[in-house]
Amino acid sequence: MGITLEMNRVMPTRRRRQRRRRRRNRHRYRSIAKLGKRKFSPSQQDDDSQGAKRMKNSGMLLSKDIWRRIHCLMPMRDAARVACVSRAFLNSWLCYPNLTFNKDTLGLDEHVCETDFISKVDHILKRHSGTCVKTFKLEVPYELDVCDHVDRWLQFAITPAIEELTLTLYGTAQKYNFPCSLLSDGMADSIRILDLGHCAFCPTIEPGSWRSLKRLCLSFVRITEDDLGCLLLNSLALEGMELRHCDEIVSLKIPCTLQQLSYITVSECSRVRVIENKAPNVSSFYFTGNKVKLSLGEWLQVKKLNMRSSRIVRYARATLPSMMPNVETLSIGSLREVYTNTLDDYID
Repeated sequence: MGITLEMNRVMPTRRRRQRRRRRRNRHRYRSIAKLGKRKFSPSQQDDDSQGAKRMKNSGMLLSKDIWRRIHCLMPMRDAARVACVSRAFLNSWLCYPNLTFNKDTLGLDEHVCETDFISKVDHILKRHSGTCVKTFKLEVPYELDVCDHVDRWLQFAITPAIEELTLTLYGTAQKYNFPCSLLSDGMADSIRILDLGHCAFCPTIEPGSWRSLKRLCLSFVRITEDDLGCLLLNSLALEGMELRHCDEIVSLKIPCTLQQLSYITVSECSRVRVIENKAPNVSSFYFTGNKVKLSLGEWLQVKKLNMRSSRIVRYARATLPSMMPNVETLSIGSLREVYTNTLDDYID
């Protein structure tokens, strides 16, 4: 009797423990099932696939500024191609900063005609916003006469952001006058490189204009001594100057205000007779053409000298040692002089 009562007390206790254990296990399985459902739910799988795409196409998360930076480092032809297949690059093409138009970038062969060249340039400019152009290069192939359109293209390109301007009209039948009015009202202030060829140039000079100009290249350009002198006086940051076949200049005067000027090239300017340099830091001088007189001035820093002219050797031996005593690299080429016995003997 006593054992039966004791068993009756123990059994309910065991049953209660088993029930509690079952409830705990049930709760645990339920939690695992919920976790499993959450882990492998369709929505979670979509999220995972989207995350994978984001990882795969992480470049799409780049900002517009970074896309634009990448795009502007490409050559223009490549930049135009990727803009056709990428929305990100298509948007940055509107502000692509480096526009270069020549036979190669436009994909033209040697048999190109004016109509093809003009239509391709117009087609590209129509798809550009006209802002943020920093470099504009227009190199028209030989025998293409597009002068009637050049003013319009330059007007599109010359903005306060322009830094490099190149215009070369090879062999044009017309005499083209560069529209210098486009460079007024501060438009020339940002230009760092100016490269002109086969045109007339009468620069507009305003207070502070041309203050950023570092490199000046003029080839087959009709420019007067006075206009060139005014341009140089205002180009205080100028580091290099190249003049080729500028036949209206007789006396070239380089002012002392050009403290940064380090190299000068004067080539085949048929009427130049005198070159007077007062810029104190010129270290490289290159000259080809008719016999010229180098006026006494600031030539002491010249270390590299290259001269090609008729009857130049005798003049060089008599004049250059005292005028340019620090020359380290010297190249002299002369026509119409015959060497005889010693270095001092030259016959015209």
